[in-house]
Amino acid sequence: MTIHIPLAVGCNVDDLLPKAYELAAKLQATLDNNASPRLHLTADSLALIMEPFTPLQADFSMKTWQPRRDAGKNQGLIRACKPQKGMTIIDATAGWGRDAAILASFGAKVVMLERCPWMCALLQDALERQDANSRKLLQLELVPQDAIKYLQNLSIQDYPDLIFIDPMHPERTQSALVKKELQVLQMMIGPDNDAATLLHLAQSRVKQRVVVKWPQRLPPLGLPNHIVKGKTVRFDVYFNL
Repeated sequence: MTIHIPLAVGCNVDDLLPKAYELAAKLQATLDNNASPRLHLTADSLALIMEPFTPLQADFSMKTWQPRRDAGKNQGLIRACKPQKGMTIIDATAGWGRDAAILASFGAKVVMLERCPWMCALLQDALERQDANSRKLLQLELVPQDAIKYLQNLSIQDYPDLIFIDPMHPERTQSALVKKELQVLQMMIGPDNDAATLLHLAQSRVKQRVVVKWPQRLPPLGLPNHIVKGKTVRFDVYFNL
């Protein structure tokens, strides 16, 4: 995974400048309040500024995940993963964390892996901004690490029940890029060219199964044991090796 566009950090609050400098140093970024894209720090939150989009944030507050939780168990994600209390799930490609939040809302403990440093900064900010109910109800953990390296070093006793993978797939047509969050990831990060490698490794590091979220029009990464179809995406289910 490569960040194709240079990233900066911005901050218009003098009291937050030390924190902004610390974040910029961590990301090996410049401090520039006018750059696009940039991670912009305010007294309330951290946001990604990238023209022409409106500011983007990761969000684990109840208002964002509760509607999907209320949609019930007929959603493709839930039908494929079957999250429940006492279950441990690794979300190997966390992205904005939205699927992780809905999986956690059904009672599972979800470990989010994310290798993109600026995305990790946004996820960490979202975890710190959680409302009290979300903090109590969602078992979410962020690990800022490449999923392949993480799984390679995972002890047998720590294998999760399920590993969920939602790779950035080969670039789609503009008409298919419906959500601005996805457009930004596509532009700034590009496709996960090691998705097939990650899938194979995940199958050997999981107790039950691996679920891959994948576009309907593309061939699967491997030979799935089961498929849960949706409108534009499907969930390919692979049993453990």
